[in-house]
Amino acid sequence: MKKQQISSYAAWKPSKPISRGAQAYHQAVTYASWHIDNMAEMIRLVERRVRTDDIVVDFGAGTGSSTIYIIRDIPRKFFLFLVDNSPSWLGNAYSIFHTNPNVRCLLLEKNQDQYQTLDELMGRNSVNHVLSANTVHLIPNIADAFEGIYRALKEGGTFTFQSGNISRQGREKGVLMIDDSVERIHDIAISIIRRDNRYKHYQKDLNKRMQVMREQRKFVFPDPRPLNYYVEILKKIGFRNIRISHKKIKVSYKDWLSFLRVGRLQAGILPEIGGIKLTAKEEHDRDEIITKASHLLFDELKKHNALANHKSFTTEWVYVQSQK
Repeated sequence: MKKQQISSYAAWKPSKPISRGAQAYHQAVTYASWHIDNMAEMIRLVERRVRTDDIVVDFGAGTGSSTIYIIRDIPRKFFLFLVDNSPSWLGNAYSIFHTNPNVRCLLLEKNQDQYQTLDELMGRNSVNHVLSANTVHLIPNIADAFEGIYRALKEGGTFTFQSGNISRQGREKGVLMIDDSVERIHDIAISIIRRDNRYKHYQKDLNKRMQVMREQRKFVFPDPRPLNYYVEILKKIGFRNIRISHKKIKVSYKDWLSFLRVGRLQAGILPEIGGIKLTAKEEHDRDEIITKASHLLFDELKKHNALANHKSFTTEWVYVQSQK
């Protein structure tokens, strides 16, 4: 694609100011050591494949927290499309990258209950490489998304994704997935509500709210799917040269607490307080309870997890490379 051809894609622009939630998420994630480490490994795997003037898609670009490292650490001129289904998240990315002539933001539009696929957005056989960081575990209908990516790729094009929320047989004891910490913090938080009279007004109908809010929790933090689930879908669609690797990554308690205190994420960690639209008091209490629960989890890990220490615990990121 020549430089002028990038303009053939109508660049998306935000229609609203950047949301506080997007800004908070971006600040909590972008410069956290665990994010830097998992992006460094991903770029190490794909960097040599990207050639000058290639078309690269950051699929699930979100706020641009991964894009920063893709642009910085792949030392060639290429054209990068940031694709996401959240206008509030993508608005943050637009604010960072809109002056870069080699970058475009594209929004996956929703039609009834289905989002556009990548080929519907960008056309078939149009893309050299698709990268997806910390996204695939959030996509409900992963087969449709993967099929759209396959159709959008040129012959020989590559699709590489990674996530810290993919279950894998053989994972070392003591190595956590993201979901492990979130589930445990939720359980501890519920226990705090039940026994601490400072939160007595949240105790009424708590069991009922837990049932009602389970869907909201799983929307923000879906149950992890096994690695083989993703691999079998890739094979069925026609992807070849599938390669799998994994890396242990340390997560500092300080960085993880910053992540857990993002309001948008707290709506999925402990929606039993306030739900999605909560009062200022509920927002304060939810943050306070999650913070207390997080510190209790960290204490548990320090005492009982052989791969944790006084500063950090150990997670695993799984990387999957494939080719059309």
